[in-house]
Amino acid sequence: MNLKRINIEKKQIDLIKESICVFTKCTECRMLFKEGKLRFASIEDFVDDRGKSCLFRLKEMCHELFRNADDATYREKLYDITVGYIFHEAMKLRENLYQLEYYKPRYDVPPDELTTKEKKIVQEIEILIRKAERRLRESFKEIKILINELAEQLQDLIKLYKNNYLLSRFILENQKSLNAIYGRKGFYKLIEELYQNGKAALIYRAAKSYLESEHYDVALRLFRKVLQLDRGNLVATFFYLYTSAFYFYYKSKFTRALEFADKAGSLKVNGEVEVYKEALRELTENLLKEIRKKRET
Repeated sequence: MNLKRINIEKKQIDLIKESICVFTKCTECRMLFKEGKLRFASIEDFVDDRGKSCLFRLKEMCHELFRNADDATYREKLYDITVGYIFHEAMKLRENLYQLEYYKPRYDVPPDELTTKEKKIVQEIEILIRKAERRLRESFKEIKILINELAEQLQDLIKLYKNNYLLSRFILENQKSLNAIYGRKGFYKLIEELYQNGKAALIYRAAKSYLESEHYDVALRLFRKVLQLDRGNLVATFFYLYTSAFYFYYKSKFTRALEFADKAGSLKVNGEVEVYKEALRELTENLLKEIRKKRET
């Protein structure tokens, strides 16, 4: 895999990750608003104009990846537009919230102590405040509609990026957050649409990704889960044994590692495992040398 492609795929995952952050922070703000507890400081993580919020970062990511990219699909360009509208509406919400929190009059002077001119000023300010309160409610309604639309579009992007080598790993690590957005049924429906064998295929792909990154402990655990779901999967069996052999090798448990290496080598399985067989043979040779050294000392 070339470096340019790796960089693009990492950026795709970062975009999905930032999108999840936007959904999470938006939900938190809406809940605080319903409870009457939303403050300007609470919204800073959701939207700002200085680049510290997840919505600002997502907007910038979309612009970089899709705005002027000739190879961007219409789904990606639509996502960019939708994020832009959400950011615009959220900035209006932010401004109204700021106005209400910092400029709303706080006074306890009895009306009969005010002059006619002061009463008129107070009345005009109260009208502006009511307008800001109405605009704030309207912004939250509009953002809710747009966020729900963005959630649907994000599913389309995830499907578009199904061959991204980091995607399955990311989905597995962020299952709780995705469940919060789509619900349990919606999440598993997405997995079924992404991978032919559903959850087992998701875990298998994630295990392969961890294996490629030489995270043998995590890969070992995930290949074991695949076999619990699909016991007859010989390819997964090979990778479970292969990963176990390397895991115990780096733990300096050479005899245990050799047991797994021998079992993996004896399996009659071809296809995608072929490129790993040479590494397995080299590992077996190294294990035999280490075991001989140990016996000679």
